[in-house]
Amino acid sequence: MKFDDISEFSSETSMGTIRVRILDLENGLLILISDKERFRLGISAVAIPPGQGSSEPTSTGLLSMGVDNALVRTVSERVAYWTNRTCLVVIGIAQMNREVVLEIVSLLRNHLVT
Repeated sequence: MKFDDISEFSSETSMGTIRVRILDLENGLLILISDKERFRLGISAVAIPPGQGSSEPTSTGLLSMGVDNALVRTVSERVAYWTNRTCLVVIGIAQMNREVVLEIVSLLRNHLVT
């Protein structure tokens, strides 16, 4: 079954293949990222785009703490900034680090902005 509001792609990264599924919702984007065949719940963050009096997106982490929280918030904030839409990102990657997050941000930018 094909849905116009869902896009999916995979890409090679420094830690292996990752899969991305983007759901284009009426009021924002839901982005699922996984290093497995199936998507799963993982560290998450939601961000809203810049608004009145703010030049940067505002975000909060869900199901995450410490460094992982900052990493996933970075992804959601960048997407909210580029698309000017609310964005919820769920990352189910076992060995997430700064390098992988930068690769994910680049992949998403290429997919969403170009």
